Amino acid sequence: MRVTIFGYSIAKGYSGDKEVTIEPYGNLVMEELAERGGFSYEITSYAKNGLDSAGMNSKILTDEEVCGNIADSDVIFITVGSNDLLNECKSVVQEILNTDTKFKSADEALKALKESVTGNPLLVFRIIDKLENWDYQSFRANWIEMMERLGTLKKEDAWIVVTNIYNPVANLDIPETMANGVENVIWNMNEIIGEYAEKYDYQVIDVFHSEVYSHLQKDGLHPDQTGQQLIADQICGE
Repeated sequence: MRVTIFGYSIAKGYSGDKEVTIEPYGNLVMEELAERGGFSYEITSYAKNGLDSAGMNSKILTDEEVCGNIADSDVIFITVGSNDLLNECKSVVQEILNTDTKFKSADEALKALKESVTGNPLLVFRIIDKLENWDYQSFRANWIEMMERLGTLKKEDAWIVVTNIYNPVANLDIPETMANGVENVIWNMNEIIGEYAEKYDYQVIDVFHSEVYSHLQKDGLHPDQTGQQLIADQICGE
């Protein structure tokens, strides 16, 4: 079986500790299924740290080699969406704090926010308002474009597995009102992901309601090995 993996750091198996290797959920799923079914498989991963839906369309799905692998794939794993939100968080925090600082990560942006909120609690409400008025239609358009493109390239009987978005800030020490605001945004993004599953023939794995958020690395954002295994177990179970 030929397997192709798309997504960002979660699909790649990102590890914040150079001495620790994290095996991504796609590899774990195929190991389990191959053991059950007695077949061999070959994985090609195009997962890239920081990838968002726009980058997926403009940088990945336009590549000739990628398109060829999609056409040959029996299984396609996709994890896309979180970086759309995290990039928006970085942008909003930069705007609200009126700073020229280019935050390297959402975690860095949230730490700067936390320090500023101590002196001005009203900043939280400004950020919530900005996030909740985010242009979801941009994400929707990118998602549809991605699935349209995959649909024209994939085999008719290819199995496409999409993981939705868990709350990556659930365990971060940020004001509760902001955490709730972020969760509402994620809920709306997951609604978009689920809305098109039947039309584009993909299966959505609901990690939003899973315990993955309780098994994260020290950065509080990326799954540790237990978190990756939980995603894999959910896919194999469904």
